[in-house]
Amino acid sequence: MTLLRTALFRVDNIQELQIIINHFDKYQLIGAKLSDYILFKQCFELIKGKEHLTQEGLENIISSKYNLNKGLSEELIKAFPNIIPVARPHYSFNGIQNPHWIAGFASGDSSFYVSTESINSTKQNKSINTRVRLNFGTNLHIRDKQLLIAIANYLTILPKNINIYEGKNKQNALLQIRSFSQIISKIIPFFNEYPIIGIKTLDFLDFKVIAEMMKNKEQLTESGLNKILNIVKNMNLRREDF
Repeated sequence: MTLLRTALFRVDNIQELQIIINHFDKYQLIGAKLSDYILFKQCFELIKGKEHLTQEGLENIISSKYNLNKGLSEELIKAFPNIIPVARPHYSFNGIQNPHWIAGFASGDSSFYVSTESINSTKQNKSINTRVRLNFGTNLHIRDKQLLIAIANYLTILPKNINIYEGKNKQNALLQIRSFSQIISKIIPFFNEYPIIGIKTLDFLDFKVIAEMMKNKEQLTESGLNKILNIVKNMNLRREDF
């Protein structure tokens, strides 16, 4: 059983939150999370003005929180049964202007992963019965479906090589690029020029190593396949070298 380890960055001091507000006022969010930010800022201004110390001000905050992120907890709904929700601010996607934004976004929300699956042995090579496939993917709330499409378009990925899956409950959308030629010609060169940051850098480096091996068809040999499988064992959430 893999033990998941997490790191949390949290700012809750009102003076330090002002720095956060100033930053995102200057560098505006471009996804659906912009609507959450607007509601968050409304709550911040109420607290900054100490209006949360009054019943009216507290109710105004609860009204804004109603459509913020995951909304109100059952406890808050019971405690404030007559709250009238503040409408979620309208959001309109206006495109991606900077490639560095995609690199930063992918560092947090995208994945470079390698899938392996058993296949029927072929007459040509009965010893190799595992298919290796590279994947670049991002899973977001369905509200950001257009953003996922825009990322693929910005990378000039051919439409037939873009898979946008909607979850069964229609609450999430998955961008998945699995075309080997597009990964070699588009994905890897893009992130070579606009680097991933953080621990995901190691996943990208492993991803590139496997891609190069696949270009040389090393996955079709027993030694090459074993080397790939050993690399995959230590990628993403299974990584231990940090």
